[in-house]
Amino acid sequence: MKYLLSLLSFALAGCGAEAASVQGGITAYSQNKIDQAEKIFFEIGADPAAAPRDKASALRETARIAWLIDGDDARALRLLDTAIATGTDVCDAFSLRDRILRRAERGEELLAGFAAQLARCPTRSDQEGLYLQAADAALGLAAAGRSDHPARAWAFLDKAGDDARKSLPGSALALEAGLLGRDGAASLQAWKDYFWLAGTDAPQALTGYASSISALFARGAGAEAAVGDRLALLDLLVRAGFARAAERFARLHRLDAVAGPHPLWRKASAYLRERAKLEAILLASNRRVARGGKADNLNRALAAAGDALIAAAGARGDRKRALQDAYGLYGMAGDTGGFTSVHFGHVVQSERRTIDQYGHRADVGFVALDNMISNGYETWLWDGSAAAGGWTEDGPVTVQVRPEYTDGPLRAWRLAADPAGREELRARQKERVASDRIALALAGTAYLPGLSDRLRLQVTDQIAARARALAGAGGDLRRAFLDEYWRASFQQSIFLHEGRHALDRKLVTGLARLIDTNLEYRAKLSELALADYPRLALLNINSETIGGDTPHGKANAKVMAAYGAWIHANRANVAGFDPNLPALAQADRLSDDQLRAVARALDPIAK
Repeated sequence: MKYLLSLLSFALAGCGAEAASVQGGITAYSQNKIDQAEKIFFEIGADPAAAPRDKASALRETARIAWLIDGDDARALRLLDTAIATGTDVCDAFSLRDRILRRAERGEELLAGFAAQLARCPTRSDQEGLYLQAADAALGLAAAGRSDHPARAWAFLDKAGDDARKSLPGSALALEAGLLGRDGAASLQAWKDYFWLAGTDAPQALTGYASSISALFARGAGAEAAVGDRLALLDLLVRAGFARAAERFARLHRLDAVAGPHPLWRKASAYLRERAKLEAILLASNRRVARGGKADNLNRALAAAGDALIAAAGARGDRKRALQDAYGLYGMAGDTGGFTSVHFGHVVQSERRTIDQYGHRADVGFVALDNMISNGYETWLWDGSAAAGGWTEDGPVTVQVRPEYTDGPLRAWRLAADPAGREELRARQKERVASDRIALALAGTAYLPGLSDRLRLQVTDQIAARARALAGAGGDLRRAFLDEYWRASFQQSIFLHEGRHALDRKLVTGLARLIDTNLEYRAKLSELALADYPRLALLNINSETIGGDTPHGKANAKVMAAYGAWIHANRANVAGFDPNLPALAQADRLSDDQLRAVARALDPIAK
């Protein structure tokens, strides 16, 4: 299983002992030590001597626990009010507050306070997120019968700007706004934006729909559309996994009343019903696990949902094949990182690829999933700071979770194009370096936020330089940057990492085959040694999972410790080495060739 870090992790506090405690709470949380994290956050939030930024961070993360894990919206909102009252990092608190209100369908309340939030969040990046939240709230009200709100949602999306509107969340909102506004052309454009389509209207796995998708939107979205055309469009939305858009589209046109026993309505309504049931089971199970309880029997829950869907579609045969053919659904239930998990989404790409590393070859299937019903316990727990990016299974088949690879390029582009974002990272370096010192003083290997910021800037600059060369004079630099960042992320974390897992199914035998930490360690070495941008791999390895008991956490710690030892032993060969700083904190001073060479020296198949 491959994990990806978001560009911005849970918002961190400043420097000093308090900052180390906030980071300690975030690290404990990321390692599923919820009680320990809550205790740390509570102590900082209640400490009158705590710096305002530390207090705000602690209160905000306590609110996240109250909402996400305990389902206590009222307590979470009270904690966020207290965090906002500190006057520090209020935009982060607004963002979480708006999410809670949206999920609780309290859109009127969100929109009533929107102007005041906007006035206190002057930066473009903060305002983009607030505008998307407002658009989402307006769509919720539109779905509840407020006919003026599709237009209001469009107004918010326009003000969010092109980058935000064409992000995955933004384009999904635009798709829904078009459907609720009975605008087929706008819905189709949002569909294309969501899947990054140019020259076609269908993702690779939906080529059977190619050229007909445009007609489906044109015929099915309008105010005078026939019931059959609406059902055909609804079936496409279900096949691609746009569950909320499909449910609201069906409600808008009262398809439950007018479609009767039509096979497409039977199939779509079963999907919406079974998906909601499965999501409820998963949420309850995840919340129990977070508080030390047992997971539900998720294999049984997934099988029951699958059987109901197959029956509704009138399909037969192998469950896995039937679900993919009828609904585009693909996934698995099992152990991920030591936790019972379900990874289940919609296929948007399916093809064969050849993996070749150090002369070892394997022909593997490749599947990309989108619009995930679930992406595992840890992805849910981390709440946007990191996520499962894919896995390898028998076949071998390598699976990529596409949404985790689209947000990264867009966030990195903002860092490349927005001087204010770069300056923010540079301005906090002094605090971050001190935080790294504290972390390494407490443990020989730890997550290093200062190192992370520097690696992020370095790899962004490397990809920007490559994009400028690809775009040429007068070319579309943004498009070239996004394409190159996507390609690099795919190469590093799917083609190399999951590809190594596919090779190791043959290369690793006996008891060693059962040691997940060893398998993850080997896959990470392939990333570092063979990627075009090894800093991108190191950025993901330097994560909050270090120090945890998961296979990824242990493997990340092992890799980082090895680099620290190499730097210490070869400091004369490290450009700009500072004897006053810990060796591992200077990993960003290694050249790409040095990063690759260290990994090759550690890898048994490279030797």
